[in-house]
Amino acid sequence: MPVSGQCSTSAPVHASVEFCNRSHKTIGRLSHRSLLIHHTSLPQWTRAGDIRRLACRAATTEATEEELVGEDAQRWRSSVQRLHELGFDEEEAEKMLRKAFGWAGQGYWRKSKVKEIPSDGQVDSVVSFLTEDLRLKEADVKKAIKNFPEVFGLDVESQMKANVEKLKKDWKMTDKVIPNVVKRQPQVLGYNVDCEGNCMGECNRCWIRL
Repeated sequence: MPVSGQCSTSAPVHASVEFCNRSHKTIGRLSHRSLLIHHTSLPQWTRAGDIRRLACRAATTEATEEELVGEDAQRWRSSVQRLHELGFDEEEAEKMLRKAFGWAGQGYWRKSKVKEIPSDGQVDSVVSFLTEDLRLKEADVKKAIKNFPEVFGLDVESQMKANVEKLKKDWKMTDKVIPNVVKRQPQVLGYNVDCEGNCMGECNRCWIRL
């Protein structure tokens, strides 16, 4: 049964809860699988925009999980858990993975990666590269990941290590300087286009931004 700005705790565990505005128009639905809100968590009336955002977040997580089965679902959940261990909450982890593997936002991928699944150990390999190869501190790793979540969709050997070598060769950067560059602009690890001033319309991936 729809309610205004609060969640009923008497609903069965398999139920979802609708949120309505004062005109009884449904503005969102939350499932227990994605988000659990006790009736004391919200004031008697919460702004419609807040409820829409909550409903959208719940729907996003649920939509991803429902499309995955078997080993794909397991790899996805393992990746979420790994990000959780780095200090991100589940919502942040889901959002970053969706961007990293082409489930949401194509500003970087331009349809070259669409609804892919992280391979076993892929998240760990990226984190290891940032911490061991580039020697970034944990706080800097978290910041870099948050600013450029697509980094998890990049190949460590053919993309990230190759870009580090390019920084050394073409920009004459040293091993001491490169970590600072990555901290400031983590997108540099994903640059794979060089328009040389003649814009190709792929600025999010272009070395011209460095």
